[in-house]
Amino acid sequence: MSKLIINNVLRFLLLIVLQVMILNYVYLGGYVIPFIYILAIMMLPTRYGNIPLLLTAFALGMLIDVFCNIPGFHAFCCTMMAFARIIIGNRMLTRDDPDAVIDTPSIFSVPFQTFASYAFVMSLVFCFAYGMVEAFSFGNFGMTFLAILINTLTSWTLVMLSQMLITSKKK
Repeated sequence: MSKLIINNVLRFLLLIVLQVMILNYVYLGGYVIPFIYILAIMMLPTRYGNIPLLLTAFALGMLIDVFCNIPGFHAFCCTMMAFARIIIGNRMLTRDDPDAVIDTPSIFSVPFQTFASYAFVMSLVFCFAYGMVEAFSFGNFGMTFLAILINTLTSWTLVMLSQMLITSKKK
């Protein structure tokens, strides 16, 4: 159990540093903002309680907000993503066996298609919340929707690439 905690803490720190030091400065066309740190929330164990999951997501978002100087944006979006994980994410991961416990959801601990769809849904929820908070209106919804879609695809691609490149095939 302590190895799992250490791995999660190290993953959080690595993804926060990567997001804050590199990816926050990547703007492609003014619309694309890649988010890799959401992988930290996606990879928390399925047995993690609902309240700790929401609090962890909120704390992670607040930490990113401190570095980005935009109070509340990431905290809200991470909390919405954690809420979506409670509602649908855990069901997607444990579809075959609802009582199954997955210590670290990844492309090697669940079927590839299951993790890919799970990561896409979680990225979509995060990016939709971020896009709506950033635009703060439904005016010019077409451009906002395009930005949400591009950010979702970019973030999902980063998550999947990092899973394929970094995650070891240990179960």
